[in-house]
Amino acid sequence: MKHRLLAAGTAAVLCAALALPALARNPHCAGGIQYVMQGLRDKEKGNTEDYTREMNKAVDQLSMCTTEDDADFEAKGYLGWAYAELDSCGPAGEWFAKAIAAGTAKGDKKKVDLIQTNRDHYWTMRYNDGIAAIQTAQSAYPDFGVAPTEGEKELFAQAKQSYEVAITKLTQAKLLRPGHAPTLRNLATAYALMADFDRAETVLVNSLTEVPGDTNLVSALKTVRANKAGQLLGANKLDEAIAYYNDLIKAEPGAVDLYMGLGNAYFTRAGNKADAAKKADFKAAGDAYAKAYQLKDSDANLAFNAALAYQNAQELLLAEGQWRAVLVKTPKDSDALSQLGSVLADEKKFAEAEKVLAEAISIKPEEKVYYRQMAAVYSKQGNNTRMTEMMFMYLAMNGGTAAADPAATAKAAKAGTAAANTLAALGSPEKVLNWTDNAAGALQTWVYGAKHLAFTFNSAGVLVQKSDYTFGKK
Repeated sequence: MKHRLLAAGTAAVLCAALALPALARNPHCAGGIQYVMQGLRDKEKGNTEDYTREMNKAVDQLSMCTTEDDADFEAKGYLGWAYAELDSCGPAGEWFAKAIAAGTAKGDKKKVDLIQTNRDHYWTMRYNDGIAAIQTAQSAYPDFGVAPTEGEKELFAQAKQSYEVAITKLTQAKLLRPGHAPTLRNLATAYALMADFDRAETVLVNSLTEVPGDTNLVSALKTVRANKAGQLLGANKLDEAIAYYNDLIKAEPGAVDLYMGLGNAYFTRAGNKADAAKKADFKAAGDAYAKAYQLKDSDANLAFNAALAYQNAQELLLAEGQWRAVLVKTPKDSDALSQLGSVLADEKKFAEAEKVLAEAISIKPEEKVYYRQMAAVYSKQGNNTRMTEMMFMYLAMNGGTAAADPAATAKAAKAGTAAANTLAALGSPEKVLNWTDNAAGALQTWVYGAKHLAFTFNSAGVLVQKSDYTFGKK
């Protein structure tokens, strides 16, 4: 699964409002403000060199101003403005915030609004540029977590470059407007869409210290962590994935997907283990899947996975319970019936195993494995006659080639043979399977599915084996 998390929105562009410098203020404050205004005029004229020099002088003057006249909150706003023009977004955001806080404390709403408008102008430009870069990256290469083919490498590189632009712009926007949840969330989005879930997680964890309890950030963090866990699992870092899933479950014990992921991790790791360790991992996988099913009992696949894991762990009673849960939801699931039949046979509940497997055969009579399982049930009971009947069915289906015209093949049987007599008594079979046995040589198995009967003849038309898979036959 690929996730498309944290949909990126856009902000309306706000125009900068140029406040006039106040009168009778500290010379450094007044001079710094004048440098800002002159710099902006030179910028409009295209005098880049003068503009840059004047903005740097504004920073110098206004920095001295703030140490000499801490009460001049407008000057602090201009200092933020100058830094923003120089792309120093961290200091800009810091001084804008100080100016807004001081002006608010003084109750000067009009001037505070002007400072906020200036701050939001610079924030909006970077925010919108960041969102646009995310959209460009997604258009170029939508699933960044999947390695590109040779023909996709150029698009992949374009997407990577766009994501890096998005991260730069959204980081600047974050610095300009600290504590703005949508900016923080979309910065995490850019990292997450690059499949860099570690950095996305760090951004969101830090964001929740700035905006505690924000529901969108909390939701985004859960999504990113689930994706990070899935990434560990996909990379076969199974020990790390298991530890991480367990940590996440402690924080969110009602999350179905986390238990499902934990089950997948244990189930996969079990394949790398031996003996007792293998069984322990399969048991842990079964427990995780079973818990997921307990939380979401509308999904029979969770119970199916739990049952299979328990069966591999040889936890037969637990496996039986989960297979029965599957069949409550999907009573015609022939695979679940087949597996339940195997569990029941291992528990020596032979009569019930035969009944369950017979039901599986009735639903999916073309599945050869079911006949082999039925043969095993009879073998465990010491019923060699019925075991042989089922094994012939399995062998014919496993190694046989179906005749193109069953009726014509049957009619070719020599008169007076068992094969010809069967044709006369029962009519043409629905299927004829040609196969070879090491001892008996060339064989034909005629299948009468509607009658639950099959007859295997040798090349001379002699009956080698009759197979009757009528339910409950002894």
